[in-house]
Amino acid sequence: MGKNMIRALLFGALFAIVCAGADVKYPASLDKTIGQMIIVGFEGQNVNDEWSKLVIRQIKAGEIGGVVIYARNIKDPAQFEGFMRALHYSIGANPPLWIMIDQEGGKIQRLRSDKGFSDYPSAKKIGEGTLSAAYAVYRNLACELKGHGVNFNLAPVVDLPNGESVIANDDRGFGANPQKTAKFAEQFIKAHDSCGVLTALKHFPGHGSAKADPHAQSADATGAYDDKELVPFKTLIEARLARAVMIAHIIDRDIDDLPASLSQKHVGRLRDLGFDGVVISDDLQMGAIAHNFDLNETIVKAINAGDNALIFSNMLVKDPNVPKKAATIIKQAIENGEIDPQKVIDSYKRIVALKNRRF
Repeated sequence: MGKNMIRALLFGALFAIVCAGADVKYPASLDKTIGQMIIVGFEGQNVNDEWSKLVIRQIKAGEIGGVVIYARNIKDPAQFEGFMRALHYSIGANPPLWIMIDQEGGKIQRLRSDKGFSDYPSAKKIGEGTLSAAYAVYRNLACELKGHGVNFNLAPVVDLPNGESVIANDDRGFGANPQKTAKFAEQFIKAHDSCGVLTALKHFPGHGSAKADPHAQSADATGAYDDKELVPFKTLIEARLARAVMIAHIIDRDIDDLPASLSQKHVGRLRDLGFDGVVISDDLQMGAIAHNFDLNETIVKAINAGDNALIFSNMLVKDPNVPKKAATIIKQAIENGEIDPQKVIDSYKRIVALKNRRF
């Protein structure tokens, strides 16, 4: 046997040993492990709409772990309940499907009276009343969601309005006092718990100082951000009331030049507060991200930052195939060593644990 053949055999044996040591055991297939991390919005109001058909196939294939519902998906209570039931039934097995919605009250509520649902006051209005009244309103809101098949409300907002911020202008915050905000958010969460609906604190690390709207452009809070904006998050985390946390696209260059949603430093600060649950990105197709990062950069940075669930609303950008594109990017990044597979595994475990939570 020649020397080159011996070298080849030795190299092959060494390569096999290295590869064997690098084998990763995923809790499900790699595709389904990744799929739990992908949350999408879509167009359609019934199972016969083309995009709805695709989403149902993606659900059945394990390519997505949840959907986000917007006004475009809602016609009236009967249509909506039937549509949501069909989505739930399409899953066929565990883990269950997340059907998410932004139902804050005030300006931000997808189920509205003009479509046959109830209207609810803004957080600012609620914050002018009592805690018991807040609980009563939010229990009605949560049970209405649950009754129509929604199991995850992407709220409450615990941002602290500051001057001309987007949050202040939209009356989406309970007020500028962090302790008061935490107390009213507690009522929101407990009311949703009582109806079996998950909640997510948003928008970490606090969106109250950013004047720009991240839907359209970068939202830079550098110099205006105040660490007191962390107080509601910290208080609710310590009270074990943080079911999930949505991370914002704001930039605070005193921490990192990257948006918080793509920043290891910002997610690290959240973990340092004691939060060990699911970190949900804000919509990764918003202008603040899409105008500054391509899809590959966005996904790799978001996962490396520590985001567990990635939202693609398909509102500003419409891409029915984003689940496959995202999965391909993640698999290639794992193969290239750009993403540690343990991050995907940890995300899957956190997501499934939250999905299986019983109130």
